[in-house]
Amino acid sequence: MPYLDLSKDKISIWYTTNLKNDNIANLDRTKPTILLLHGMFLNTRFLAPQFNDPRLTDNFNLIAYDAMSCGKTKNPVSPHNDLWCQAALIAQVAFELKLPPFHLMANGMNPVAAALRFNILFPGRCLSMSLNSIPGPLDIDWCAKAYTDLLQLWSFAPNLEQIEEACMEVAFFLFGENVLTKEQTDEVIGMWMQAWPPGRRSHLLDIAALISGRVPLTQAEYDRITVPTFLVTGDSSVVHTVKMAEDLQESLRNVRGGCKLQVIRGGQECLHLPQSSAGFVNRFLAQFVTSVERDLQENPDNNVPVSLPKKLSDYMKNGLDVLAELMEDQKVKKREVKSVFSFSRTPAEGAKGMEAFIGQFKTGEKQAYSPLGKDGQPLRKFSERHDNQLFLSPQHGNLRDHSAAVGTMIDVPYVE
Repeated sequence: MPYLDLSKDKISIWYTTNLKNDNIANLDRTKPTILLLHGMFLNTRFLAPQFNDPRLTDNFNLIAYDAMSCGKTKNPVSPHNDLWCQAALIAQVAFELKLPPFHLMANGMNPVAAALRFNILFPGRCLSMSLNSIPGPLDIDWCAKAYTDLLQLWSFAPNLEQIEEACMEVAFFLFGENVLTKEQTDEVIGMWMQAWPPGRRSHLLDIAALISGRVPLTQAEYDRITVPTFLVTGDSSVVHTVKMAEDLQESLRNVRGGCKLQVIRGGQECLHLPQSSAGFVNRFLAQFVTSVERDLQENPDNNVPVSLPKKLSDYMKNGLDVLAELMEDQKVKKREVKSVFSFSRTPAEGAKGMEAFIGQFKTGEKQAYSPLGKDGQPLRKFSERHDNQLFLSPQHGNLRDHSAAVGTMIDVPYVE
């Protein structure tokens, strides 16, 4: 089975590829390699629109892994986990899989933030970034409050109806309205009930805390990113607005060739999954990676990859040295180099508070309500209760009232 064991942190990473038998040894060195980061509250299964698209799977080596607390990956819940740890995880996974210099595709809030931080800490291994559904440095106030409320509603639900209500609201935030098919909706919400029922709420917290705990990058940190970057967003998103993408584009002022932005007309959230937008995302990715590869062939001095140290400890030490510089704290260099949690920038008081929070979530987990039957499957499909009413709860009217936050689109390419 394709697991990658990171023994220092007791993490087992599940990964998948488009290679024969998921064997990295079968990687085609004549093709570019793309490492894909799945969307938040999803897993690699929901990268099917990319792995099933011949424009990608026929022309590139595709590698993806389940993030911590997602899918088949196994990991402890750490109070130190933050987006810098997620960046270190990208580095360690790529090193342990012995990937050649690769292109990085990230989808949504946490993955995009982790991809940016990876390129700050470990420059030279990534040849380009394709970032979809661009978040802001911080959540819109109403959005942040909604996430907090939904986390509580979901985690401590006493019955199936409350869990379904929470899932319906989360689905709106992640995908928007009426963009998934009924089958996709049932699959997503069914997966949620299996992955993060109230009996596994501490792992749900592990993901959600990355949202509430993130700290905006400084302009000096953005300026360290020089790798070619392509941004994709939708003009109908109330969570990842066009203005957020435009702001990131402006911040990435040192990107070679200039940071590019594409807006999908009518696009909402999690653009790599819905049928209405996934095809555009795949086309942009294939075209952009191909153009970067062509540029590297014609101009080999551009972004020459940094040679990879032979030892993981040396590679991760390079990242810790950068982190120490960013934090202006030389003691950071003395941290355990093989632990991704050594890359945490969570303050001591923040980690202490998070540890208490984790304890609260773990209390009573084993006795918590389960929405699953004896066969481990959800008691019913979501559509069996909400048929013809998907994502239409009363709260959504209030959410749409905030659509004025969407930025204006000036001199930005569109597709329809």
